[in-house]
Amino acid sequence: MTTNPDAEPALYHENPPPHGANRTAPNATLEFGRFRVLLRRRKLLADDVPIELGTRALDLLLVLLEADGSLVSKDELLSRVWPGIVVAEENLKVQISALRKALGQDRDFIRTESGRGYRFTATVRSIVPRAACQRPMRRRHRSRKGLRSSMDFSATAAPLACPRSVWRRL
Repeated sequence: MTTNPDAEPALYHENPPPHGANRTAPNATLEFGRFRVLLRRRKLLADDVPIELGTRALDLLLVLLEADGSLVSKDELLSRVWPGIVVAEENLKVQISALRKALGQDRDFIRTESGRGYRFTATVRSIVPRAACQRPMRRRHRSRKGLRSSMDFSATAAPLACPRSVWRRL
């Protein structure tokens, strides 16, 4: 089986964006069930405990999460997780198995559609810093010269749930 050499890897693991063009907000996370994925740190947590997960298995998880419940074909998974590399479909099965093992009792979040691909069935919530999702908020404060307005560009502003269309661009 051949893969698309121009395919973009899952969240830029193999080919990170150029310096200064970082696409993931510093504290962006995805949550589903009892799990959190820290996107920038490329870590999976279950009840705030880190889960050991290989690079390819994490890449598979990210592609499935990005699909937002849609079916992801085997060919697409192979081209996204192993861009430009010819691999046997058996490698995909091994990594899906590792991912299910890491999910433990929640292994059913990944549904196999025989001969077609895989689907992630859990509800996924994205959490990103407020500055990444919204325009800056205007804050009014008093000074000696009267009421003034300023913009809050703080990346440390409280996190909020952000539409999936936004976190895909991060």
